[in-house]
Amino acid sequence: MRSLFIAVAVIGSTLASPALAAWWIVRSSDEKCLVVDVEPKGAEKGVTKIGKDAYQTVEEAEADVKRLCEEAESKSKNDSKDNQ
Repeated sequence: MRSLFIAVAVIGSTLASPALAAWWIVRSSDEKCLVVDVEPKGAEKGVTKIGKDAYQTVEEAEADVKRLCEEAESKSKNDSKDNQ
């Protein structure tokens, strides 16, 4: 009985781990966007967390990276044209 309980606990924790995975989008000081699996705490210089608080899948985060970073690129291009 005890070994059955241990087996169920091990299998349950193995299956639950992917469900608890989270992904974040960060922008570095050189304006590059990255998807990371370690939550940025704000103590890192030159790194800013952008987008939602957390993403459940890497695919969801990567889709948002394309949208968020393209918006930032087009905005910076427009700003540089306005300054000329």
